[in-house]
Amino acid sequence: MKYFYLVRHGEKQKMPGDPPLSLKEVKQAKLTAKYLSQFPVKAVFSSPLERTKQTAAEIGKFFKIPVSPTPLLRERVNWGDDPKQSFAEFLEMLKKSSMKRNWQPPIGDSSFQAGRRLESFIGSLDLHPSEHIVLVSHGGIIADFLRNVFDDSYLNLHMPGFSSSLDENIKDCSITILEKDEIGKLKLSALAFTDHLSQTNHFLP
Repeated sequence: MKYFYLVRHGEKQKMPGDPPLSLKEVKQAKLTAKYLSQFPVKAVFSSPLERTKQTAAEIGKFFKIPVSPTPLLRERVNWGDDPKQSFAEFLEMLKKSSMKRNWQPPIGDSSFQAGRRLESFIGSLDLHPSEHIVLVSHGGIIADFLRNVFDDSYLNLHMPGFSSSLDENIKDCSITILEKDEIGKLKLSALAFTDHLSQTNHFLP
């Protein structure tokens, strides 16, 4: 069996491009690392964007293992990739690509393509020696991947109404846990879990 922990990055500072985490979310990244400490994690991968690398760094620091960035975990599309695009235009494009999953936006990937990218990366880890692997990525691509692999009714069993709001339910520093059996079948153990974030700061390492 392999276990994958899909972690969304913490809340970024509100600016286009590649902003870092807010101070609040550095604390939440530490809480996420603390929660994951119950599992024998031996590998941490992250998207190359700053907010994911910072979140992953807190997890890697806790386990005393290096973080490996990969562009395969990058978001479907990132605000600021087109410097001429306003935030309102970006949100409209993001909404359209979520509704029309094969639509190719002017920048970035379609929802379906992004999901396949994450799916292919998980598949490439079949021969990785670690059985417990953390992937720090983004809300959009995590939802894209889940929609590719599982149908809406299955996702709604884990989180009622998930299919109606999609990536909005993948909250900052949430954890989605997947099990992969010997024949490659994926099972969803937890969907966008956030209970660990309600702990108070004295739990921080």
